[in-house]
Amino acid sequence: MQNSRKVFSLIATTAVAIAIAFPVSAQLQTAKAQGVGTVDRDKVVTSYPKAQQAAEELKKAEEKVHKLIEDSNKQYEEAKNAKKPPAELEGLQRRLQIAIDDEVKKVQARAQSLETQLEAEIDSAIKGEAANRKLDVVILRQAVLVGGVDLTDGVVKRLTGLANAGTTKPTTK
Repeated sequence: MQNSRKVFSLIATTAVAIAIAFPVSAQLQTAKAQGVGTVDRDKVVTSYPKAQQAAEELKKAEEKVHKLIEDSNKQYEEAKNAKKPPAELEGLQRRLQIAIDDEVKKVQARAQSLETQLEAEIDSAIKGEAANRKLDVVILRQAVLVGGVDLTDGVVKRLTGLANAGTTKPTTK
């Protein structure tokens, strides 16, 4: 009786192992059949003119916020040195802080908007290049030790062409 339990347990364990291994083996064979591409996203971003323009725009916006903070601090100190009443100083401080907060929110919203737009354009270029080369999977280059088809240059060319297409003026004859 105990031997039959052991045999049944062994058969059940073997059946479960086969059931688990069989789909995994099929998945591995499918993965081998798929083409794998890689992309160096950092190189794509640094080579994309629109990303550089966005970075410059955000840098200017950040400088504007810093100037606003400096001007607000100067204005508050001047009011304080002019011996303004505490209630007036508190009101001034609140107004200045609200102005700073509003500007920071605008900059953050713009940064988020630019990031979303750039990510979508880069992802679209990666998908387009992968489809062009008939690849099923694209992985970040930094995650791949060996193998894969490098799509980076093709993606950069697509993005550069997209950026140039958006900035060229039609010629009239």
